Amino acid sequence: MAKDEDKEIHLKVVVNGKAVPLKAEQSVLLGSLIFEALDKAKVADKSDLDRWIFTNEAGTQLDKSQKVGSFSFAHNQEVFLNLSAGVVG
Repeated sequence: MAKDEDKEIHLKVVVNGKAVPLKAEQSVLLGSLIFEALDKAKVADKSDLDRWIFTNEAGTQLDKSQKVGSFSFAHNQEVFLNLSAGVVG
């Protein structure tokens, strides 16, 4: 089943400074990884998943509605998951 393995990507998701390993099918949306990443990082409050954003090493926000495979991530690439800065208003 090497073909199925080729469809998976291994990432290191850094949540609040803690790197957690994740495996994802390249066909799933990036945003679908938020809950699992928070769970593995032992973040207790998972009530508002929409407030979490992914960024790359350069700090560029990644579109959560895009498929994982669309980013051409390297094996074990680090991506960062942080709470977005809320707008008070």
